[in-house]
Amino acid sequence: MKLGRNDPCWCGSNIKYKKCHLNREQQQAPDKSAIHKEINRFNSYKKCSASTILQHQCSNKIVKAHSISKSSSLKYISVDGHVLTFFMAQRAKGNTEIEPVEIGINKASTFTGFCSFHDKSLFSPFEDSPFDLSNHQCFLIMYRTVARELFTKESCQNMFGLVKDMDKGRDVFEQIYIQDRYHHFNGSNELTIADLNSIKRSLESMMLSKDYSQLEHAIFRLDRPPNVMASAIGGVSFGFDGSLVQEIVNDPNRTPDYLCMNSFASDGKGYIVFSWLAEHKTTNNKIIESLINTSSIPDSILMLLISHVENIYLSPSWWTGLSEVSKSEITELYKCGGMKDTYNDVLITNKNYGAFEYNDFILLYS
Repeated sequence: MKLGRNDPCWCGSNIKYKKCHLNREQQQAPDKSAIHKEINRFNSYKKCSASTILQHQCSNKIVKAHSISKSSSLKYISVDGHVLTFFMAQRAKGNTEIEPVEIGINKASTFTGFCSFHDKSLFSPFEDSPFDLSNHQCFLIMYRTVARELFTKESCQNMFGLVKDMDKGRDVFEQIYIQDRYHHFNGSNELTIADLNSIKRSLESMMLSKDYSQLEHAIFRLDRPPNVMASAIGGVSFGFDGSLVQEIVNDPNRTPDYLCMNSFASDGKGYIVFSWLAEHKTTNNKIIESLINTSSIPDSILMLLISHVENIYLSPSWWTGLSEVSKSEITELYKCGGMKDTYNDVLITNKNYGAFEYNDFILLYS
């Protein structure tokens, strides 16, 4: 169909065609300075994520808050003050040929999402005491994870605007492809922001009432600090038996069941904590049941974290000790979750990577 100059543009911008994509292929492509400017804006995003009810307490000094503790967790797996991460490698190289790169533990897992007062006052019951598996500490771990994930999704919204303009100077077929990708990822990001805001509001209601009865947790205790530490929340589609546990689609009327995932150390021991709202138990009960029935719980957990989490950090000593085949398998697994579609066989493994020294398992319903 041929568009008139005053017709709405085909890209869905609700702008007239003449002011949007008419002669787009003749326009100048965005220069590198504009791209770097947007990336710097992404890196400089700051806010205090504390509840609006607590905003009057803000110190107005935004700090680099750790989503995974530096002193109790990251330092245990660091070598010369550094750990490894895939996420920075992906951003640095900008392609699919990646391998984990070093990052200092002062920077690893940080986000400028809390003021100095709330970062200290909200999380000191967990940061300044050994992990005791209490409902309160599990709640705090989940709250910080949700705040960090929401902060990240909000901070990258402007990046999608840059992607939308990347079709300037390209032919019409490339324009259609770029706009399709833009609508897919931007729409998904906006839905995720709405979902996380809803979860965060539910958690803040619990915080004020000190009633955590609508949270559920599965806790795996380790003999030693985990060699892979992670913190994230998201929807998981497949169980550890390869079955489809939920279908995640870009539909505001179909909110997925979210699973919060944290791997960390405390008092020289290791823990992996999965948490979810009681209203999201249908899917997550299936996931945990399929996990405890696997032939190798620790390696199955590794499959989940590597394939679903960007905010993840590896022990350099552990990574160096892996075979080249194992390194390649784990790298491909990360790319499968972070850069490609995730298929139902990604969580199934009979390999032993030695990331976690598994002890026992606790299912905790508040």
